[in-house]
Parts: sequence; structure tokens; C-alpha cells
Amino acid sequence: MKKLFKIFGIVAASITLALFFSTGKVGAQKYEFKISVDTVPNHPRNMGLEIFVSELIKRSGGKLEPKVYHSAQLYKCAHVTKALKMGTVEMAVPGNWLLEGWDTNTSLAMLPMFLGQPAKITESLVDGEVGSAVNKSLEKKVEVKALGRWYELGYDQCFTTKRKITKLEDFKGLKMRHSGGSIPAERFKAFGAAGVFIAWPDVPMALLAGTVDGLATTLKSAEGAKLHEAGLKYGVMTRNFMGFYVPMVNLKFWDSLPPDLQKIFLDVWNEHVPKQREIARREQKEAQEFLQSKGVEIYEPSDEELAKWRKHIMPIQEGLIKELKHDPELVKIATKAIGM
Repeated sequence: MKKLFKIFGIVAASITLALFFSTGKVGAQKYEFKISVDTVPNHPRNMGLEIFVSELIKRSGGKLEPKVYHSAQLYKCAHVTKALKMGTVEMAVPGNWLLEGWDTNTSLAMLPMFLGQPAKITESLVDGEVGSAVNKSLEKKVEVKALGRWYELGYDQCFTTKRKITKLEDFKGLKMRHSGGSIPAERFKAFGAAGVFIAWPDVPMALLAGTVDGLATTLKSAEGAKLHEAGLKYGVMTRNFMGFYVPMVNLKFWDSLPPDLQKIFLDVWNEHVPKQREIARREQKEAQEFLQSKGVEIYEPSDEELAKWRKHIMPIQEGLIKELKHDPELVKIATKAIGM
């Protein structure tokens, strides 16, 4: 009998311990995940992610454990969407200009009609019907969860190493780096220059080596990468388009999260986006001042001048829309918002 009670006692203890550890495991479940970006820590995208990561850890009670890998430690942005689909990284926030291969509508707000336009127009579109349609499409094609509102980068501008640009004719014959996609390349062609795609981490060397005569990027990106040390001497505020970053999470990882953590994830993301956009605008302004302090001459065309430049490149728009197969309804929405 004693032996029997001893056996029962061992079994009961085992069951109790199993239940204890099982319950403890569920209650203490943590979800570690990687966020990959190729920009440096003082970039507006990275600064926004700092806020996001801090608040996400806090609101989830430490159950969500994100780690940001910056400066292309994991992937260049040109490759990160594929890595996201494959599941080799759990989260990424690639530029909308790099997503054209997945859904051409991601580049709709880069069309010629947006050159020189107020930022609020593009923002209202990506926060509204256009952004919503693109998010839904990317969810299916990349197998991700699109988190909602997009980060703001700022206006894409033009910079050169040897030639100051104050009129369209000054672009003629230049070889200019762009950030990817069909539209930037065609825009430079319409300007009279040759567009060349070069991944962002390789830009300083391309400038130093004279592979390109300049590039299209934002003020902050130029400042953050210290491109004035790579020979950048002139800038022209062309306001080619307003750049955005699209937040996406690998679907398999997303589906592994319980509903309460998914809600926290979405809430934290969309609540902090306005803060990131404020940071982006401030950083662009301060970057301009910094570059000018380093001797970079920056020319700011008037709205009237930019309207003429926009009119000059508008003939390429219809062909781009057909080539990229932009959704006609979304094009109509965008055209109406601009008042064209």
C-alpha cells in the first residue's frame, strides 16, 4: 500500500509540475523578431522605429521583443521585401519606390504630376484610399500583414558634385543615381539626364569614383550619409515626389501572435506615425541647414518654376501609367486630389 501511495504521489507531483511549467510557459511567452532597415541610426525612419520599439515593449509587457538591425546589417532595402516574404526577417519598412515590382501602384504618388506638389496632397492619398488599396495588395502578393499608415521620408531632391542646377537645361548629359523604379529613371530622361540605380550603401563610393555626377535623394539622407565628404557640392529643391516607407510584417510570424498582441502591435504602430512624420520634417529642415553649413549650395526654385518643370515632363506620364498598369481608379483619385 505504501508503495502504491508513493507511486500516486510521484504521478501527482509530475502532473503538478507539468501544469506549472506549462502554465508558466504560456504566461511568459515572448516573441522575438528582427526589423531590417538599411539607413543609419540618425535617419528619420530609424528614429521613428526607436519610438515604436520602446512603446511596443512597454505596452506588451515585454512579450514583444523587437530588435532593429540598421545600416543594412541584414539586408539592403532593395532585397528586404523578398527576405520578408521568405521569412528570413520578420519586419521591414521599405521605401514605396522599391515596391514597384510587387505592386506598381506603390509608385503612383511618384508620377510626374506630383513634382513640386504640396506634401499634404500626397499624405492624404497614402492615408486614404490609395494607401489602403496598396496595403491590401501587398498583403496578398508579399504574404505579409501591412500595419497601416506609412512613415514619411521627405521630398526627393537632386544633388550634384560639379554642376550647379538652376534650370532644366543644366541636367543635360548628367549621369544621376536614383533610388529605383521606372518613374525616377524616366523623369531623369525627361530632364535630359541619364538615370542609374545604385543601392544606397554604395552611393558614397559611386560619387567619389565619379561613377555618377549626382543623385536624387532627400536632404536628410544626404546629410546622414555625409555625402558632402563624397564630393556633393550643389543641391536643387526639385521636390520630385514625397517618399514614404511601408510597414510590413511576415505573415507567418504575424499569425503566430495572439490576438491581444496583434492589437497592441497595430495600435502602437498607427499611434506613433504622426510623431515619426514630425521628426522627418524637422530632420529634413535641419539637414538642409547642416549641408549648407558644409558648403553645399542649395537652389530653391519657386512654385511657378516647378510648375513649368512639371509641365515639361508631363508628356511621359501617360506612357508610364500604361507601362506600369496603374489602377485607373486610383489614378483618377490622385488626379482629382491634385486638381488636374
